[in-house]
Amino acid sequence: MKKYIFIGLFLIIGITVLANYQSIFESVVPPNPEIINESADTSSSRIFNYSMKVKGEVRNTGGDGYIIVKAIATQEGQEWDRTQKIYLPAYESAAFEFIFDEVKLMKDNPTYKVEAYAMGSVISN
Repeated sequence: MKKYIFIGLFLIIGITVLANYQSIFESVVPPNPEIINESADTSSSRIFNYSMKVKGEVRNTGGDGYIIVKAIATQEGQEWDRTQKIYLPAYESAAFEFIFDEVKLMKDNPTYKVEAYAMGSVISN
């Protein structure tokens, strides 16, 4: 009798895990974003309105979830940042784009940096 109870309990647990596999996978395996490519240009500039556009693509090599993409532009000691929250399923990729209107034409060339991390994680500098 105990053998049948054990088998029945094992089957119930197995069916429950199989039915909820995706939500268990999301909980156990967090997103792991990787920047695939990134670039910056002045294609968003107008005649009297200079700006820098930072664009690229991010891939999630972990589980489904939200990721944060952060771009930082620097010019002559000043720094500006933009962030974007993206829901990204496992092994999918998405494009991102940021426009920095704060950069000036007659100053040194601006530089940029792009970071991506799972929502809720801590950025390590």
